Amino acid sequence: MTERLDRLDKELDILFKSLSKYSNEQINLKPNLKKWSIGENLYHLWLSETSTEKYIRKKTSYPDTLVNVNPIARLKLSILYFIFFIGIKFKAPKILVDPIPNNIDLEELKKKWLQSRKSFKMLIESLDEKDLNKGVLKHPLVGRINMNMTLDFLFYHFKNHKKIIHKLENKL
Repeated sequence: MTERLDRLDKELDILFKSLSKYSNEQINLKPNLKKWSIGENLYHLWLSETSTEKYIRKKTSYPDTLVNVNPIARLKLSILYFIFFIGIKFKAPKILVDPIPNNIDLEELKKKWLQSRKSFKMLIESLDEKDLNKGVLKHPLVGRINMNMTLDFLFYHFKNHKKIIHKLENKL
């Protein structure tokens, strides 16, 4: 679990360092009306992570209601990673796009993200091992997934948006 969290931290650090050379104006530049800016992609990733933590925090407060992970969910998750790899896009769930502001302050978002990441780590460390192996998150496409699967999803979701962000960088 620690390795997965460290991998997420490393990716986040690398991305923020590479984006630090851009102004907030550049970060918020939309390539067209239908596509997200770098800032909107970043905000969506942060929102995905914080929403995941909130959901898991709520679910694990009732550990008796946690269910086992269906083996089919593992297969579905692998298919989703392949879909990320080949670049097919999905419409994000409404809760993860509606509150995205038009102008993102990169430094402010970084601070909020580091705070929420710390909170997420503390949650994971506080949970019982048997609960971490149960279906702590209900992914909209995959179904119930455990904490390791959740952290892997967050990593591959991040990497998918990182590719998009790098394409947007090339247009700046």
